[in-house]
Amino acid sequence: MAFTYLWHQFHLHRCKIVAISFFIFLGFYSPVAAQHIVRQNLPGHDLKPMHYGLFLALNVSRFQLQHSQYYVNNQKDTLLVNPRFGPGFMGGFVINRRLTDFIDARFVPGVAFYSRSMVFNDNGTEVTQEMPSIAMEFPLQFKLKSLRRGNVRMYFVGGVKGTTDFGNKKQDNASVELGFKNQDVAVEYGVGLELFYPYFKFAPELRFSNGLLNRYATNKNPYSLSTQSLRSNTITLYFNFEN
Repeated sequence: MAFTYLWHQFHLHRCKIVAISFFIFLGFYSPVAAQHIVRQNLPGHDLKPMHYGLFLALNVSRFQLQHSQYYVNNQKDTLLVNPRFGPGFMGGFVINRRLTDFIDARFVPGVAFYSRSMVFNDNGTEVTQEMPSIAMEFPLQFKLKSLRRGNVRMYFVGGVKGTTDFGNKKQDNASVELGFKNQDVAVEYGVGLELFYPYFKFAPELRFSNGLLNRYATNKNPYSLSTQSLRSNTITLYFNFEN
């Protein structure tokens, strides 16, 4: 009984100590917190129907390869083809149209540089084909935004992208070249974080792009016999700056 009584007394005093400490904490920090309330930057930003900006980005890209039936039937006598990721960069503009409080439509045209490559393995001997290109890109996206918390907000983005290559560089030796077509359409999706500053909004964004079209252009050389389709695959880190 004595132990139970002491335990209840301790529990009661513990609750009192916690409550008193809590109020002391509030009383001490409320004036300080009032002085450190984060001021909301660009308070009328979400009410504007249009926003404009620019972006810079870094990417890694490769062609997703599908082997041909000839390769399946003659694996021992056919060259093995392996795609490799290569680094690149891009830049362009952001045109953002507000649709609702939580949904925007975006058009983000830009110019991109890609440095994909293919590795051909012939009985242990490797030959690498560099496949750099410069492309005009025209992504059309929808942006799903979360509630804004102070000067921070997360969002998801998804849409489609049209691509036209106009600077494909080909090697002099056509016997080791895989050709690829200049046009592409891709599905894009990603996630971003909006950070509001006094005079602009900065939004780092990670986006994935998967090509829908077969970009393989048939060439009559031994390196082409193993290949049936090439589809683009890109991972890009964007740095968006908007008004």
